[in-house]
Amino acid sequence: MLLPEGGDPVPGEHEDEGKAGNRFSTTPGNQSGIPNGQDLHQDIDSSTLAVASAEDDSLAGRLQGTEHHDDDPQGQISDTAEDAYEWDFVLPVVPPSTANLIASRTYEHEVFDIRELVAWVQYGTNAKTIMQYLNRFDDDMVRKAINDSIEGFPAMFYVVETNNEDMIRLWVSHGGDVSAIHDMSKVPLLAFAIIHGENIHTDTTLMTTTLLSLGAVPNLIPSAFHSPYLQNLPEHGPSDDDLEDLTDEQKSWCKDIARGKLARTCSLTHRYYLERASKTKKPSRRQYQVAKRTKAEPLLGIANFLIGQTSTAKALVDTLLTHILEPCKKPLVLVFAGPSGRGKTELARHLGHLLSLELEVVDCTIFNREMELFGSRHPYVGAARGTPLNNFLATYSGKRCIVFLDEFEKTSPEIHKALLLPFDNGEYQDRRNLHKVDCSKTIWIMATNAHDAIIQGFSTTHSRILFSEEHESEKRLLLKQLSYKIRDDFRSKHGAPVAGRISEFLPFLTFTIGEQSVIVHKALLELGRNVRQPVSLVDGPDEKLLGNVKLRIRRDVSVCRALAESEYHPDLGARSLLVAAEKVKRMLVDEYLNIDEEITEECGVCECLLDEDGGEVTVNMVTPELQ
Repeated sequence: MLLPEGGDPVPGEHEDEGKAGNRFSTTPGNQSGIPNGQDLHQDIDSSTLAVASAEDDSLAGRLQGTEHHDDDPQGQISDTAEDAYEWDFVLPVVPPSTANLIASRTYEHEVFDIRELVAWVQYGTNAKTIMQYLNRFDDDMVRKAINDSIEGFPAMFYVVETNNEDMIRLWVSHGGDVSAIHDMSKVPLLAFAIIHGENIHTDTTLMTTTLLSLGAVPNLIPSAFHSPYLQNLPEHGPSDDDLEDLTDEQKSWCKDIARGKLARTCSLTHRYYLERASKTKKPSRRQYQVAKRTKAEPLLGIANFLIGQTSTAKALVDTLLTHILEPCKKPLVLVFAGPSGRGKTELARHLGHLLSLELEVVDCTIFNREMELFGSRHPYVGAARGTPLNNFLATYSGKRCIVFLDEFEKTSPEIHKALLLPFDNGEYQDRRNLHKVDCSKTIWIMATNAHDAIIQGFSTTHSRILFSEEHESEKRLLLKQLSYKIRDDFRSKHGAPVAGRISEFLPFLTFTIGEQSVIVHKALLELGRNVRQPVSLVDGPDEKLLGNVKLRIRRDVSVCRALAESEYHPDLGARSLLVAAEKVKRMLVDEYLNIDEEITEECGVCECLLDEDGGEVTVNMVTPELQ
């Protein structure tokens, strides 16, 4: 829907909830905010459908009597000039015209119907069913229509409306444009992804980072909204004086209603990723080419999912692309070196997720002998069972996969010796049956904090460059020097045979105060998602007494920085910052329990407001009666 500029905005425009936000609530497993329909179709994934609000504004109800006017696709556009309108960020409903997207259709002479597909996307169909439909058509046919506009909006807008990462990646893999723009209002897809969070009462950081990782241009968002990220965003958005780039035609969409909505929804975490993406050099065309041809394209955007460790992530990408470009029988063996809580495991998990690789995490603190790690050989007792690592390597023989050896410094020389052959030429023997296993495509990652003193000392000496957003060439040179120091220390601790088989040593540096604040903010977002779930008084594991609480952070930088400064410990990294979120949770629970009324499933949503006062974080609960 479009609104006249200067006219009556969405009801509640100056409240915390937007029009669509008041319209729909969501189920615990859903972040899509898609209106609920009748349970008529077997290819609807019910976990991705939202529950209609008390206003009974379900999709089925909204579809009754729906008419389409091809000459007026926006539904509410008058003859006034285009620049006199602003969009209220609510997409029109596109009703399905068939009873089932897949089963009722014939394959012969079938025409790809982008409108019908969008209707089913909006209706809550899962990504697997959408993929089945897309795969029935010639790829060129799909790509020609995949970015068509439906009811005046590019199809990608309806995909982002689902708040589903898999759906976005699926659409882009078939030619979906992450730089799509709504023609009438000039709103870019990235802005819609951020603001849509207000419609569905859900954080949309993952949608934002996914779009950025796939090539969305952050500079379509006025820089005053995200640079510098470590400052509180004014409640109604930056002033006209601060919005120096608003004269840019590509940013002309950001006015009045849009500016207010963006100010309310562009959180500290959003701003961090937007600013970093705006300052990160894009991969070269050859890097894109190699990654695409080797089905590793998502790898190029891995830094967009991390907090800090940008240089380390880039070094990982360069190492992987080099390894992929020149295949050999020697597997890729990496060392992730850094103190606890710096993101070593998180980076490995993102690597597996983005490349769709299985990940086996091995806790090295519990193994001293080769047999404990790999199992006894056939025909000895227990050989038939194998071990998790042995069985994993056998299952993925000849396939890409990841083995993450956590706290590798705790391993013994006996285990080091057992790893030499797999590390050297990718050969291994399944202990259960003595069959040969090809692990040449296995990515081995050894995580260690045995070199913390070297990393800390080097970081302190060169902090001006290492923690600067400039001096990229000098930073790369310094990190290479640091990796050599780690290599030498690793060799002295574990011996030359193992060290000589390592492909790359990647250091993980400490977090800046800004990165610490973002880590706290992400932890608070997770807390907010948990307490927003509805109360359930059902006996058993589904019981939930803490719920129906909307967590709102006023002045998010002040709040998160205060928590980071009080709780961060260099030896614990991000783990120490999770303690800050737990403290907030305890304060929230205290306020929740002080409400002098019984907990019921019908009780309204309480608002919990976090703020900062003199360096202290305050928590105040507002019940529905007082809102």
